[in-house]
Amino acid sequence: MTDPLGVLDGTIGGDRPAVTVRDVMRLVLPAGTTVIGGASGLERAVTWARLIHLDLPTFERIEQGEMALAVLPTQSEAPHSLLARLLQMLAERGISGLAVSGNVPPGAQALADAIGTPLLSLPPEVRLPEVEKSIIGLIVNRRAELEQRGVQIYRQLAQQTIENRGIEAIIETLAEIAQKPVAIEDDRGTLEFFQSDARWQISREELQAALRQSRGETDWFKGQTLTSTSPPVVRRALAAPGWARLVAPIVVRGTPVGFLSIIGREDELDELDRVATGRAAAVCALEIAKRQAITEAETRIRSDFLDDLFAGRFTSEAAILSRGQLLGFDPTRPYVVVIFDLDTSSAYLEWMSSHNEQYSARLRGAFSRGLSEELTRVNPGALLRMNAESAVALYPVDPEEGLAVARSQIEEVRQRVVTCLEGMTVSAAVGRAYSRALDAPRAYREAEQTLTIALRLFGPNRTTVFDDLGIYRLLFHLHGTPELTSFYEETLQRVVEHDDRHGSELVPTLKAFFANHGNLSRTAEALYLHRNTVSYRLQRIEEITGLHLDEEDDRFRLQLALKLRDIV
Repeated sequence: MTDPLGVLDGTIGGDRPAVTVRDVMRLVLPAGTTVIGGASGLERAVTWARLIHLDLPTFERIEQGEMALAVLPTQSEAPHSLLARLLQMLAERGISGLAVSGNVPPGAQALADAIGTPLLSLPPEVRLPEVEKSIIGLIVNRRAELEQRGVQIYRQLAQQTIENRGIEAIIETLAEIAQKPVAIEDDRGTLEFFQSDARWQISREELQAALRQSRGETDWFKGQTLTSTSPPVVRRALAAPGWARLVAPIVVRGTPVGFLSIIGREDELDELDRVATGRAAAVCALEIAKRQAITEAETRIRSDFLDDLFAGRFTSEAAILSRGQLLGFDPTRPYVVVIFDLDTSSAYLEWMSSHNEQYSARLRGAFSRGLSEELTRVNPGALLRMNAESAVALYPVDPEEGLAVARSQIEEVRQRVVTCLEGMTVSAAVGRAYSRALDAPRAYREAEQTLTIALRLFGPNRTTVFDDLGIYRLLFHLHGTPELTSFYEETLQRVVEHDDRHGSELVPTLKAFFANHGNLSRTAEALYLHRNTVSYRLQRIEEITGLHLDEEDDRFRLQLALKLRDIV
């Protein structure tokens, strides 16, 4: 029993396509068949066989890769021109070769050599329908053998994910089976995994560059129905001279999440490598889908826990401990609540409207992915709950290092996430530190308050801690109340309106006066004004408001009104 693909011993046979013209000659065509010309194309792949009749336009149906069979007329006025036209038309259709019976005219060798298409002469007694049937049988049998080997490869690779060994084990096994380098890129073209052999003398950085240069159009698979079990496989030349790769998308839920490649010398990549590439991409899709399902389940459990914690649904520390410990949360350590917000200013909304939904989804994905990775890096004990454009984290604080170190770490996380967002920014708000897990609802409200006030007072793209807000923590709770509005109208509003009408600088002068503790000389120096000018402006403020700056209560009312101006 023959084993042309090495199926029986579990190894890949020689580097060859499924069936070549040479295979057809050696295994199917009758004794006495000769190669008239075009011998350089004997290694071409044969995908099918088709019998054509010269007096009928049957050659119109022939497709690329097929071997054509024809009977040449025994007599013809111009047999050479007839064969020339036939070879030319068939070569343009990309046939693998032409086998003919009958009289082959002189000059056929030069003609076939020039075109580069194998021209085979069959013995005169041969029956072409039987030859056609035999070639098709060889192709079908070889494909069956190839499919059988593909199934074996799939099972061998799938065993790695069944045993929870991960993608690294999958590509190591694939590289061992194929005896060729294997690479996996993510959906952005970044090299994630690479398994090489001694023949591949290139660094990881050089390979990354070669893959990017050879990737070409990233949407080559668009227009095709993508499935995780049967992804398309294409051949791409590699920037490394003499090398190429077979690449397939790793498809999860109809979307490519990465690309798997088998790399080899241009003349070594064969049909079995193509099959192995597709099967390996399918197994990787299974592994990634499994990993995503686990992550999503963990995310749901973690989100439910944080929702219950921040909403105050737990009645005891023991209840928090029983659920929190399963997620790695230690309720005996102090913690802060941190809110990260993808800044949604009017500029952001305008930017989002100018990009398509897919691009916006990619931005939100980068925010989510970057925040999760960076937070895990600086504080593995933190629990994170993601929303579409914001996130909240329960962030353990080291008792010895204190809040200052935690604040520095959170700011580092925020800045590193911003670098992934193509110009967009992120704000972070940190509540006060607490030791009791039952205080989490209060910690969460303080973080929300910090974010709201910080965006209003200081603007986006910064980290703000609750203690930074000072008196604004108290004033913000009065926002929108009639008492606050009337107080502001009775004190500072008329001064602001005067500045707007006359272009005066009374409000900045008042702020500088208080900043310099009521010292006229220092206020004048800070504003680059004469002392008399400052004195005149302060008198105008007193006239407009009816308040007196030399009276303690009136000074306090104006100072408070200046604070209120930022939140009314």
